[in-house]
Amino acid sequence: MKSNGSKKIAVISSGNGGQSMAAYFKHLGFNVALYAREAERVDMFPDNRFVLSGVIDAEVDIDIISADMGKVVEGAFLVMVTTPAQYHPIVARAMAPYLADGQAIVLNPGRTFGTFAFSQVLSECGCKAAVLLGETDTFTFTCRCVELRKPIIYKIKDVVRLAAHDQSYANELLEITHEVFKMYNLAESVLYTGFSNIGMIFHPLPTLMNITRVEAKEEYKYYMQCISPLVAEMLEKLDLERVTVANAYGVAVPSARQWLADCYGSRGNSLYEQIQNTKAYSTVLTPTDMFTRYIFEDIPTGCVPVSCAGKAAGVKTEMMDTMIKWASIIYGRDFRAEGRNENLIDFKEFLF
Repeated sequence: MKSNGSKKIAVISSGNGGQSMAAYFKHLGFNVALYAREAERVDMFPDNRFVLSGVIDAEVDIDIISADMGKVVEGAFLVMVTTPAQYHPIVARAMAPYLADGQAIVLNPGRTFGTFAFSQVLSECGCKAAVLLGETDTFTFTCRCVELRKPIIYKIKDVVRLAAHDQSYANELLEITHEVFKMYNLAESVLYTGFSNIGMIFHPLPTLMNITRVEAKEEYKYYMQCISPLVAEMLEKLDLERVTVANAYGVAVPSARQWLADCYGSRGNSLYEQIQNTKAYSTVLTPTDMFTRYIFEDIPTGCVPVSCAGKAAGVKTEMMDTMIKWASIIYGRDFRAEGRNENLIDFKEFLF
């Protein structure tokens, strides 16, 4: 393990991704501060010792675990926001008073139009700091943290795209993130990373098509058993809508099948076969709580903005619209009204 002196990284979120990234960065030798939104969450950590397993086996001590945002982000050269994307406005509001010029903030991932939503809140809160804001197209790890302080990283993805909210500092942002992740490649824009949102394809529809099993809290392998040949066929149709909307905005994004090949080296004659041949997915379990981020993150911050973008461009998204409506009926809430819709983002300004 190399030493990175006193260089500090802030990780925002103490969930699966946050704990995994915090332990990983500490393993690399950085000073690491982990943010938990509630003080009660901080109290759940009996100590700061983390046991990392999977592709890396290590025991590390996180420097700070705190619900004090100012304390967490102070002096950090890199701030990794790993919260589910529906919490981005809350995080931006909490972070705004404490940011300083030159800090890099990466939404990992931003989902769809993430930096626009985040930047808008920073501006509304009067943040004047000249930060370098960006987002990735996917979460960097395939990971889980079934037990507190014991994150498992199944896979560090082979290729992750990074985009800057403002292209003027894109290369500088890439240079900063390369200190921790060499596999980051610069995307052409945040439209590319946003429309490359694969979570909105792989998460909500399979969950909805297995909703009674989730309700019953059955434990089974999500990708291997939840995504049957029929479900995979529906996902390919949904994915075609995403790619078609992206094309209407002049952005050529990879299909879900190409994405699996790029990130995991997965091969197969169909999406179903590729998923079955993705080793990193082989042990990932399904959610056992109906109020999963697979619905509450991926629909409002993925499906809704892509659907709205499609409407603005005159592209039909019948399957996506049906899924949003279906979820809204099941959960008794209006996900379209809650999501990143046309009231928050003027999608037409991005059309050529």
